[in-house]
Amino acid sequence: MKSKIDLNGTWNFKTEKIASKIKVPSNWYLQGYDIFGEADYKRAFNLKKSSLKHYFIVFDGVDYFAKVFINNKLAGNHEGYFQRFRMDITRLLKNGKNEIKVIVNSPKEAEEIWPDKKILIKGIFNHHDTRPGSWSKKYGQDKNTGGIWNNVYLIAVDAIEIERVKITPLLKDDGKWNVSHELIINNRSEKALKASIETLITPYNFKGASRKLKNDILLNPGLNTIELNTDFKNPVLWWTWDFGKQNLYKFTYNIKADRAKDNYTEISGIREFKRLEDKCWYLNGKRIFLRGTNIIPTQWLSEYTNAKIKKDAKLLKGANINIIRIHAHVNREELYFEMDRAGIMVWQDFALQWAYEETESFTRNASAQIKDMVNQHYNRPSITIWCCHNEPFVNLQQLDPVLVTKVREEDPVRYIEKASDFAQHFYPGWYVDATPLNFARDLLTAKKQLLCSEYGAQAIPCLESMKKMFATAEMYPPDLKKWMYHDFQPEQTFNQARIDMGNNINEFIENSQQYQADLLKDLTEAFRKARYEVVGGLLQFMFCECWPSIAWGVVDYFRIPKKGYYYLKTAFQPVYPGYSMPRKNKSKGESLSWGTLWDSFFVINDLPYSLKNIKARIKFTDADGKVYHDVQSIIKHIEADTISHPFQEKELRAFERDRFEIPLDSAAGKHTITLELYGKGNKKIARNYYEFIANEPFVDEKYR
Repeated sequence: MKSKIDLNGTWNFKTEKIASKIKVPSNWYLQGYDIFGEADYKRAFNLKKSSLKHYFIVFDGVDYFAKVFINNKLAGNHEGYFQRFRMDITRLLKNGKNEIKVIVNSPKEAEEIWPDKKILIKGIFNHHDTRPGSWSKKYGQDKNTGGIWNNVYLIAVDAIEIERVKITPLLKDDGKWNVSHELIINNRSEKALKASIETLITPYNFKGASRKLKNDILLNPGLNTIELNTDFKNPVLWWTWDFGKQNLYKFTYNIKADRAKDNYTEISGIREFKRLEDKCWYLNGKRIFLRGTNIIPTQWLSEYTNAKIKKDAKLLKGANINIIRIHAHVNREELYFEMDRAGIMVWQDFALQWAYEETESFTRNASAQIKDMVNQHYNRPSITIWCCHNEPFVNLQQLDPVLVTKVREEDPVRYIEKASDFAQHFYPGWYVDATPLNFARDLLTAKKQLLCSEYGAQAIPCLESMKKMFATAEMYPPDLKKWMYHDFQPEQTFNQARIDMGNNINEFIENSQQYQADLLKDLTEAFRKARYEVVGGLLQFMFCECWPSIAWGVVDYFRIPKKGYYYLKTAFQPVYPGYSMPRKNKSKGESLSWGTLWDSFFVINDLPYSLKNIKARIKFTDADGKVYHDVQSIIKHIEADTISHPFQEKELRAFERDRFEIPLDSAAGKHTITLELYGKGNKKIARNYYEFIANEPFVDEKYR
């Protein structure tokens, strides 16, 4: 059986210029050491050593190179920031006091290779337009993420050990489910051992029957791969929060052989996610529209605590998001566990961002590390898509096809995206004009992919957050050099989006946030109206800022939502009432819609079930807040997974009396259309609104 000794706490910390103490786990930047390169970590620990045990030092995450010594003897080396890794130190340990030393190297890549021929597999942690310094050649690698950022501990195991388990659910052609269990078991004795494995499958967060299986096996010396299979006639499935419950099973494996034993426990779920020939996505056989966002929660993984993860999960779910793309990095396992429980799917990127050197050695390194990613997080039901690279430039044809094959070797079931490339990233209103022509072009491009994995615009955080980032004199007028270090893009803000700075910082913040909010709502609605015909999913860029910055997040680094968060929440409602307006500028006395008032009304229902006897309400309010039109009607039936115009059918055209003109006596200015849907018991199930400008009528005496 395993036993564990925690090695977290205070370690000695030394560089060429520093001799101090440091907290483990933590990124060294968060401990006040803004450095890159090598640093020595050292501490002592006591051990009552047993001759019957094998001992391993385990690191849950070290950024980036690690060289480990036990009692001044080399235990091993490791490269990579996200992997859990361990080293057998049985022969290096003493009974009593021992010393561990770790040389951690998180280097700055040389100017001649960064950023176009990078060699460190750190994704957004050493190159991205949302990190400190943005993509500046001079500053883009600032605030290094190095250090022992995750837990360190010692484990003692018997002669046999279950090292890991891969759980694969599969829906068979006969309608039954099969769950395969691939157990990697180490037999450290010098002879083959007869062993028995007991597999216990029990409901983890729901009530139901348990299953117990027993198998006799033979373990040869060394590593053994044991394949077990379980058939389920009607398993309780895992769903996204909008489709059902997040049912999880507890899988417990107990093994006994000779005088040794071990156990292994995993929490996982049974589900199927795939894209079929119609290029639409299906969860457990039900077509699902992906309403998502990109997420980089932080630049320093050690600060991403369980409390912060749970807060983000609540914000994500609150915005009606059913999938997140973990953008160009691999996060800590607690985030994936929380997505399992929250019912939010995960598109998981590998940690490759833009361009890398094209060499055989880099390909080997990337191939090994992408396999680590898949195996480390394999059992998370929330992970539905693997992606090998973000915007790969030169590597798309040379490196990325190799990575696809390596992922498939480890995962025979999940969908694999070779790269999230520019063809799937749409930025009308930010990098290109938000004209109907450009948007139509983007829709045609999207049709090839049926997925938009990035769209959005920047917005300035609230004044409270800005004060934590800048001195008062730096905020207005903006100190552009400092703002750009914090990722602000003046070219797109002023020359492309034409955002007005206003007369003070408060007006600038309001104008910036309003622009992002309006753009996100307009684009999201436009894409959703083309659901399945053009796109099967949307992933807005991006959910939150990963450090104190001015970027694309709808939530800032301090987790204060911007206005765009609430507009995205509205636009992503699973049941979405909408109104097709021909223009946003009208004149009083003019008809708002081409037909009747109700002709322009539509409903998107992303849910897997139909809605019946829904009350629809449309309300119009003028610039003074006066309601000048308020009508209601009953929608008898809204089909599941559809977009419909419930009042355009012939039998429902009894609304000719509702032809609508903006009253001449209404107040000119900004008018509002409010749409609401009510279900059983008059419970509100959806709300949406639009704004338009009502102008004074155009009058010219010569036309009288």
